[in-house]
Amino acid sequence: MAPVPPLTDKKRTRFLIQGMTCTACATRVQNAFLDLDGVEAANVNFATATSLVWHRQEIDTATMVATVAGLGFQAVEDGDRQKIQSSNESALKKKMIPALLIALFAMITMFVQFPGSDWVVASLSTVCVWWSGWIFHRAARLQILQRSLAMDALISLGTLAAWSWSIAVLLLDADQSLHFGGANAIVALVLVGKWWEARAMRTSGDALRALANLTPTQVLLRDGRELPIAELMVGMEFITAPGERVATDGQITEGISEVDASQATGESASIEVSPGSTVSGGVLNGPGSLIIEATAVGEDTELSRIMRLVEDAETTRVHMQRLADSVAARFVPFVILLALGSIAVRWSIGHQVSDALIAAVSVLVVSCPCSFGLATPLAVLVGTGRAAQLGVIVAGSHVLDSTRVIDTVIFDKTGTLTTGHPSITSISSTSQDEALLLSLAAALESRSGHPIARAFEPFIEEQAEVVGFTNHPGQGISGSVNDIEIRVGKAHLFTEVPPELTNPDSLGSTLFIGRGPVAEASIAIQDEIRPTSREAVSLLTQMDLEVILLSGDSRKVTERVADQLNIETVIAEVLPEEKRDHIAALQSAGKCVAMVGDGINDAPALATADLGIALQAGTDAARNAADLTIMTNDPRAVADGISLSRNTLRTVKGNISWAFSYNAIALPLAITGYLSPTYAAIAMACSSFLVVANSLRLRYFKSLRTTTSLAQGIEVDLVH
Repeated sequence: MAPVPPLTDKKRTRFLIQGMTCTACATRVQNAFLDLDGVEAANVNFATATSLVWHRQEIDTATMVATVAGLGFQAVEDGDRQKIQSSNESALKKKMIPALLIALFAMITMFVQFPGSDWVVASLSTVCVWWSGWIFHRAARLQILQRSLAMDALISLGTLAAWSWSIAVLLLDADQSLHFGGANAIVALVLVGKWWEARAMRTSGDALRALANLTPTQVLLRDGRELPIAELMVGMEFITAPGERVATDGQITEGISEVDASQATGESASIEVSPGSTVSGGVLNGPGSLIIEATAVGEDTELSRIMRLVEDAETTRVHMQRLADSVAARFVPFVILLALGSIAVRWSIGHQVSDALIAAVSVLVVSCPCSFGLATPLAVLVGTGRAAQLGVIVAGSHVLDSTRVIDTVIFDKTGTLTTGHPSITSISSTSQDEALLLSLAAALESRSGHPIARAFEPFIEEQAEVVGFTNHPGQGISGSVNDIEIRVGKAHLFTEVPPELTNPDSLGSTLFIGRGPVAEASIAIQDEIRPTSREAVSLLTQMDLEVILLSGDSRKVTERVADQLNIETVIAEVLPEEKRDHIAALQSAGKCVAMVGDGINDAPALATADLGIALQAGTDAARNAADLTIMTNDPRAVADGISLSRNTLRTVKGNISWAFSYNAIALPLAITGYLSPTYAAIAMACSSFLVVANSLRLRYFKSLRTTTSLAQGIEVDLVH
């Protein structure tokens, strides 16, 4: 289930859940949340020990905490995830080491006997099974009471059966085999596996912790006071010295420097900043000293937004995980019945009770669904964390399913494949008031969020009064500036365009300006293709993806850009709603479409596409509609995002395939008696080890952004 965005009357509460031992625990907690009145949605992830709950205001957190406590777990609001995971890892280690020593001693006594050795082993085995293995018995008791059997129930039943049988044989002095060694080995090896899993899950959260540690804990104000970062408020001015990280989002008021945002966005090159530039919290300041006015603090900063998105993605479940969880939930009762059936069959055909019991214990142990439970959440945790390091923020793990079938990538042109920093290259006018027209147009454009507005910045003379600003999507803008009606846009925005203002041979994108319905001036605007755009298209083409350029600009201009970027398919002269219709038409033709955009006009298309991708430079509307947000303006990151998502999904598939294959091979061996409890425990531990190791490979995914683009300095045209 994808994350549910909180509405105005709803809250999003994050809990850390202590005491979960497998994904079945996470499922029980999630279902308990969903059963509460007032809870709209809930996602619980075992790998991150995290729960996100969307609920109405009237239900308080105390009720939710009490509900979790009733299941035998502990919910902590806004706790330290690393601390909880470290505590769990430490607790497992304390149980694991004595269990390993006892299992080793029991194995030695199988070859080296001494007087009373059986009773010594029995005493030590009691410690191992009941003290070291208590976490399994406690969890199994809760699972039985809540009628939701999982891995712990199998471990508990298997070890208690072997231990109880051996104690009975020892007390009755019966002529039967003792199986303390099997019980000890099961507890020890399962604890080793769970400790290693806990360690892997803790270290897999390093990417998110690295983001959290980017901002300093103290900030130096301009007036010389030093404050904790939590007390910094919007409007305060603070100093960022050379080599320090920026405390929060803000606008530079004094100073010139370069900032390095690589750890937060994956942007490899430093960015020059000066008064008027905006910076995000966590970026590393270069050689200059900066005075910055805070524009956002706390949860409102861009870094906090990124962390929330990463947490949401880590907590949600892909379709295959829900399938695996469903199989695991039905698998455990089936295995218990299979174990009981194996006892009955083997006994009925003449095997000793001891042999039949040991075969049943092997069945219980070897079929523990650890690998089922870890197959998806750990891979998603590692994959989304690595994506965040590369500046790719995944809105939810459902995105993994989308990237698998994507065959077409559609790019918006302006601000996506171009820099979005246009300039006016020529002006033609029928009026003597050319300077006034440009000044009025600049004042009106200052209210627009479109990249084209930047081309008019040199012509803003003074603060003007703008009234009735209206955006005409795909056509232009209009309004009243100092009580003068002004229009800026395409020819369709005017009732009359004098012939001398049109230049069919111009390579520049042409806009018209007029004080009313008649155009009085035309301007040619050019933008530059991003230096990495051509390489981005090449990378996607190498991934067997069809690339399409979709633009509201003229066909001549759009085809010129497409030719320079080696894009074969062009869709030009379309309005925003027509972009959406073109995507829907491609989908109807059987295409699975990803849309890459940055503007408010791209939001409908991003929402319609099977996979919406927004660049960091884009508007909030575009980023809110997107499934992937690229926290850099490098379009090559689109290939990174799609490739890493596909790798993550392949890892999930590989994990689940292994989990199924392992049980298909191991269960028959256990049933037929070819797998002893000790070897069954080893096989089960190795199965989990392979799943964890396969998932951790995603930490070493290499960015595709490794070569130098060939498109530097190419000028293109731009239009509203």
